[in-house]
Amino acid sequence: MRHATSLRTLRLCSLAALAAWGCTVPLCAAPPKCDTLFPAGGQRGQQVDVTASGSFTNWPLSAWVDREGLQVEPDKDKGKFKIHIADTASGVYLIRFHDQEGATQLRPFAVDSLPEVTETEPNNELLAANRITQSATVNGRLEKSGDVDGFAFEMKAGQTLVAALDANQTFGSPMDAVLQICSADGFVLAQNDDERGLDPQIAFVAPRDGSYVARTFAFPLTPDSSIAFSGAATYIYRLTLTTGGYIDQVFPLSLQPGVSTDSLLFGWNLPSGAAIAQAAGNSPNRLFASHPEFASSVQQALTTYPVVAAAAALSRANPQPIEWPIVVTGRIDAERDEDVFQIVATKGTKLSIQVESDSLGFVLDPLVQVLDAEGKIIGEVDDTNRNRDCTLTQAIPADGTYRILVRDVHRYGGFRFVYRLTINEAKPDFALTMASDTYVLTPGKPLEIPVTIERRNGFNGEIEVNAIELPEGVSSAVVKSEAKGDSSKSVKVILNAAAGPVSAAFRVTGKSVSEGTIERTASYVVSGTSTEFSAAWLTVSAAASGK
Repeated sequence: MRHATSLRTLRLCSLAALAAWGCTVPLCAAPPKCDTLFPAGGQRGQQVDVTASGSFTNWPLSAWVDREGLQVEPDKDKGKFKIHIADTASGVYLIRFHDQEGATQLRPFAVDSLPEVTETEPNNELLAANRITQSATVNGRLEKSGDVDGFAFEMKAGQTLVAALDANQTFGSPMDAVLQICSADGFVLAQNDDERGLDPQIAFVAPRDGSYVARTFAFPLTPDSSIAFSGAATYIYRLTLTTGGYIDQVFPLSLQPGVSTDSLLFGWNLPSGAAIAQAAGNSPNRLFASHPEFASSVQQALTTYPVVAAAAALSRANPQPIEWPIVVTGRIDAERDEDVFQIVATKGTKLSIQVESDSLGFVLDPLVQVLDAEGKIIGEVDDTNRNRDCTLTQAIPADGTYRILVRDVHRYGGFRFVYRLTINEAKPDFALTMASDTYVLTPGKPLEIPVTIERRNGFNGEIEVNAIELPEGVSSAVVKSEAKGDSSKSVKVILNAAAGPVSAAFRVTGKSVSEGTIERTASYVVSGTSTEFSAAWLTVSAAASGK
């Protein structure tokens, strides 16, 4: 009996020693997990001390950033990081933390030009609102049920304040926020809740000199039976409060690689004709239009098609002639306004006509019509796949001139009714999707990565799917998606490694030569957000399978 007790004690001591040693044995190791970053952004050219919430068995962690502009260093305390932001940085960055056991999901980190302040409690009551003495970005959190955050500032009569709250759309905060501008004695002068997706934004003109308060609170992203303000540790936001220049829109919303473009900036408190010169490369990195003297930035997309801006005062009687394929950036300026474009197309051609607005953070609910030379509607679409943005595939019945009409389905219009219209031929094509963005491979044991295949416009060719940009020592065999059968809809890419540890970003691509060469890269949606990204993460563990 005494002998059995001694063995049991020895086992417990051994487990304790392993725990103190950092849990390097595969059975007790766990990959890091990051839920949120706070603050969730910083000012360009500055250093920010950031706290990551989650679980970090091993410390310190390494960090991977999706593009140049940030340097991330772990601090001595677990979960603490120092982020150094370059003077040229702008927009939203994606950060992933990793160690030998695995990697976290990507977390967004926003960079802007304004000074940064941190919300302090208590500030629920009007008289307890945090005092903001200059244009700034406030990093805050609605940390518990019933929480209301208030920020007081001075304005002169006629000044325009832009109050823009970023929470759900960029950071995936599970909240539906409301933003108010109140007078010093508590009267609500302006209110907004869903100007940019579920996030609010207000451009407020002060009626008189005096003190004003910006106040925010939220409801849960998923409605429940409670009728009350909601809050949690994950209700993180960034609130821009500025009477200076604020960029809300950029024309064009797409850029061609290798083409120098003068992008016009639109927003509030901007000088007339404000613009920036841009030259996009072929990099898969995301693009953001920004200016060091103005707040905010706007994401742009790469396209191989020519890009133009919609002309002024378009109508059915005054259409804008364009040659397709093309990408047009436009705005429905007023109620009952319509933008009309004239094209030439031949019989049998299938056009793909896509209009984006809601997914870009604007408010147009687009309706698209295709009209023949006599003005007869031959095709129309409103929502697509339960989304406000829409795509119309239209077969052309005869050679001739046609018109493409874009308007708001409810006949609304205004400054933020901005859209991006893409017109091209609806050729057979395909898209690849990965369900996850992090994978762990054990040496000696194959890893299967499921890839979903969406075949578009009648595409029925064979696709070769493979993983690329893999870390040294990792191999991937090409897997084929046949035209018919189960593999036509999904395949499994298989990775192998003889040894570890090693980790790196990688991508999954598909190539088909059956209907002309088509190459596509698999994407996934960043957890908690609507952002699509393609660089996934692979960790090869140190121990071989069965050891």
